[in-house]
Amino acid sequence: VSILIMALNRFHIVSPLALVAVSACKQSYSNSVGGAVVNGPLNSALVFLDYDFDGILDADEPSARTNQFGEYEITATQQIYDLVAIADDQTVDTSSGATFAGITLKAPSGAGVISPTSTLMKEGDLTASEVAAVLGLPDGVDPLSFNPFNIDESDAAAVAKALEVAKISKQITTAISSFASATEGAGADAADAFNTALNSVVDVVKTKAAKAKDVNASAADKKLDFTAAADLDLIKTQVTTKATDLKGLDTATLNALAADTTAAVKNVNAKIKAVTNLNSDATKDIFSTTQVLRDQI
Repeated sequence: VSILIMALNRFHIVSPLALVAVSACKQSYSNSVGGAVVNGPLNSALVFLDYDFDGILDADEPSARTNQFGEYEITATQQIYDLVAIADDQTVDTSSGATFAGITLKAPSGAGVISPTSTLMKEGDLTASEVAAVLGLPDGVDPLSFNPFNIDESDAAAVAKALEVAKISKQITTAISSFASATEGAGADAADAFNTALNSVVDVVKTKAAKAKDVNASAADKKLDFTAAADLDLIKTQVTTKATDLKGLDTATLNALAADTTAAVKNVNAKIKAVTNLNSDATKDIFSTTQVLRDQI
């Protein structure tokens, strides 16, 4: 009897089911995640997988710096996350040669491109088609996968789409970063200033997206033109309203800066709109004016 009991105990210990359970406990999720950070390819942007969706790089969240093409590769240990790209003092926009600091871009997990457009999608909980319609992106362009700086240069249609997508991306950044600079210049914390400017643009995009199915809405009500004074005024109003509760802000200073900032954004974005070649030296000079404007503000 004792021998039988010992045999049964041994069987229990080495049960195949027990081995499967132990093996499952030891297994962990691992997957390679790659893509590009684009507002022009951003070199040395800090990309991380935001597992807890707080926008802050934590110790357990994997990260990597982008290469000169804005590309990164990270090993994910969880399946659900936000993609976050932080542009800091190390980051350079290779399409202009200018430092590109103080900007945070986002995209949902699964995206191959992190850009200003994907950020509007993520922050506004909007679909690719909704954002594309409001911004007037070319037909067939998915902001989460189309990289305007990585295309077949012999494909005329792709080159034309890339030009339009890149220019709109630059215009978005000009608006957000300039209004953020004005808010910071009026005394607000840099992070608070950026979030205020970003959320202001997001709200304008959401309002226009909501009117897409309104038969009584005009075409202008459904699209956001970053070179149009009326649309930039909508953003300015959002910024000056949202910023009033920010710590350290001098409201009078912001209001004094707001009109000039709006006019300057309109002028810079008009120059960007007129670009016809992404690869020319003249285009690089125009793209770099966004950083010059930020510094001036």
